[in-house]
Amino acid sequence: MISPLAAILVLAGTSWSAEDHLPLPPAEPHLEFVADHLDYDRASAVIHLKGNVRIKESTWTIKGDELWLDTQLRRGRSQGYLLVEDGVSALYGDAGEFDFAEHTGKLRNVSAGFGDWRVHAKSMSLDVKRRLDYRQADFTSCSFDPRAHYHFHASRVGVVPRKHMFARNVVFYVGRVPVFYMPFLYKSLATTHFLRFKVQPGYDRRNGGFLKSTLTNQHGLYWRSKLFLDYYSSQGFGAGGELYRRKEEDSRGVLGGYHIRETGNSQRRWSVTGDLYQALSSSFSLQGRLQVMSDADFNNHYARSSPFRVTPDLLNSGALTYRLPQATARLSYSRQDTADASRTKFVRVVESSPRLDVQSAQMRFWRLPWLNTLSAFADNSFDRNRSFIEKSAGASWEGTRVFLLGRGVSFTPKLGYGQTYYNRVDALTSFATTSTVRDSAVGRYTAAGTLRLSTLAGDSDLTHSYQGRQKAGAMADDAGAVDHGVEINLMSLTHAYRPHRAILVRLASGYDFRVFRDHVLSTSRRVQPIVSEILYTPRSDLDLSVREDYQILDGNRSLIFNGSWGDEDRTHLAGGVGYNLGDSGRYFINTEFGWANSTGTLQLTAALRSQVLSHGGLDNLHGFQAFEKEFSLVKQWHDFFTRLSARLRPGGVKEASVRVDLRFGSFSADRQKVHDWESEWFPERAQGREERP
Repeated sequence: MISPLAAILVLAGTSWSAEDHLPLPPAEPHLEFVADHLDYDRASAVIHLKGNVRIKESTWTIKGDELWLDTQLRRGRSQGYLLVEDGVSALYGDAGEFDFAEHTGKLRNVSAGFGDWRVHAKSMSLDVKRRLDYRQADFTSCSFDPRAHYHFHASRVGVVPRKHMFARNVVFYVGRVPVFYMPFLYKSLATTHFLRFKVQPGYDRRNGGFLKSTLTNQHGLYWRSKLFLDYYSSQGFGAGGELYRRKEEDSRGVLGGYHIRETGNSQRRWSVTGDLYQALSSSFSLQGRLQVMSDADFNNHYARSSPFRVTPDLLNSGALTYRLPQATARLSYSRQDTADASRTKFVRVVESSPRLDVQSAQMRFWRLPWLNTLSAFADNSFDRNRSFIEKSAGASWEGTRVFLLGRGVSFTPKLGYGQTYYNRVDALTSFATTSTVRDSAVGRYTAAGTLRLSTLAGDSDLTHSYQGRQKAGAMADDAGAVDHGVEINLMSLTHAYRPHRAILVRLASGYDFRVFRDHVLSTSRRVQPIVSEILYTPRSDLDLSVREDYQILDGNRSLIFNGSWGDEDRTHLAGGVGYNLGDSGRYFINTEFGWANSTGTLQLTAALRSQVLSHGGLDNLHGFQAFEKEFSLVKQWHDFFTRLSARLRPGGVKEASVRVDLRFGSFSADRQKVHDWESEWFPERAQGREERP
């Protein structure tokens, strides 16, 4: 016996030799070990290590109180405390056996940790591929001490470190209480999670009871997808999905869709949306927007987290842009569709297919002080109000210069001229007569000047703008037209004043000097609407604003008031009142409320959208209707995220739903980034508030 002894030995695949010559280098990876005491039995070629034992092999590091090593079979065993590390996971056990030649092993009464997960099992086997197989295991990611809030129990758990965990015959416990049984459970252990599955139950008066399931898939660092599989007891099965890409700011986009065939009326309801921005090179970029759907009420029935309950217009566009130091070229397509009166279909209103725009940067010609801009375009456009496809192309020049007249006084004139070719021009020459000219060019010249005055009383801009039109195919003014060939002759005044750092006041109006052949504008009609706006922001958590649009003959054309207080993600209160002359019988009121406790773990939000009916003016109010209500209660527990929500909207929408998320592991900054860039396309999902439409 050697005691005390600290030994570091390199073992070959054979037993010790008493001969003088050195042994051949071992074919197998060598073992390094350290211990306080060492006994060697020459007959059995077994080394007995005791006290602060540490064995290091190519992939394993084993620590314990007492171990036996068979140097011929390259096997080890322990009957006491044991720790095994392989650089990926750590395992503790009461006893164990190891085969260093085969890289396999077994532990009893084992405890292990990998990532955020902890496992306790009666036994564990390790195979040559470093896969761990636990028997009769309890596992959890709850970090609460001394006892986890929840755990899973499984008859068998297979773990591939840094890849995945797969359990069989799983029972989920909250505390000591079993809650539900699952035949299997899969959990990704990768930094980027491969799969996430969630189910949201609820009830809606229109669609009946429902189960909304969401399967989230992470395809590497830049791609992510969601698959929606839903069941509505009154409408049947619905399916959809979303595909995202984001690689920095120059490569990002989303494509999503949803479809359901309603069992009640066999009507197909669907929606497809998309957005894209892709930099092809330092000079080329591609961007696009896709929006098509079966009817204007689709969001109200199947995408209720969308802020747009009704979709009155569909906007689709795409553009390829080429940028040079001195010019920019843009080839684009755009289309707008508007819902018909029944809101069951959309009708094309305007479309450009395609349109080419080229514009130069501001430049100087020779040594002249004016800044010049050159631009050109070509367009092939459809307009529902026209009976033909218009083809046009044009080029124009604009020059401008700033003159400083004194302290706080400047004058900025602008001059411009352009020619536009049209395949057809229908000109109104009188109240009921038009003239048609084909394949002709029309010239337009513009002149404008802005006088800016900056004083203690604020900043004022006085601008006069004039645009004249020439006859088709001629340089003479189009004086015979209804508008005498004058398209713009407007004097406008805008004024901005800040009496206090927290207050901003803006006023704007103008006067139209145009003269028409078929009618006369009165002075009251020539005066442009007077737009006034007041913003009051005394501190970062309080914001008040009011905007009024007033015209002399019509009175108040619109009035909007908005106010907000607090932090939108914590305790806050917001409200707004709106009036529009086009719908003069109603005043719209919008109120939102939110409350959160001091730790932010309990949040209550509510919204009420209502209208006050009137026969005309505030003196004739006669009714109140609350047409939209929303409520949400969120509780964040140590390991759970729970949400109870309800929505009541027009169209038979009365929905209540429950969302319960089990939080596996600690907060992930990468997970939050996903929500942050997802909210670029879906603002309602910012900070993880919503998971799906």
